[in-house]
Amino acid sequence: MIWNGENEIPFPHACCAIWDLEQDPDDYLHRYYHKDTYLKAYEYALQPINGSHEWTKFGIEPVLPPVEKTMLRRPKKNRRKEKKTEKSEAWTTQ
Repeated sequence: MIWNGENEIPFPHACCAIWDLEQDPDDYLHRYYHKDTYLKAYEYALQPINGSHEWTKFGIEPVLPPVEKTMLRRPKKNRRKEKKTEKSEAWTTQ
């Protein structure tokens, strides 16, 4: 049987092969994917919780974000700027 990756769901061409054998593809499906499992999982309604203002406080300090640090970098080059000379100005005007 060829399965769809990590899941337990067969590929469409595998379903066609199962139908060709005159069998039901649901027999090859993992029970996790059946409707009754889904309905059983969501059978009970989730109860809302109180707001954070009503939560009990423990003597633990709150978790703070990390301190921002400046990352070290490669130092910039101290380039020496060339002085403009007559030769360099004449070269650029041509």
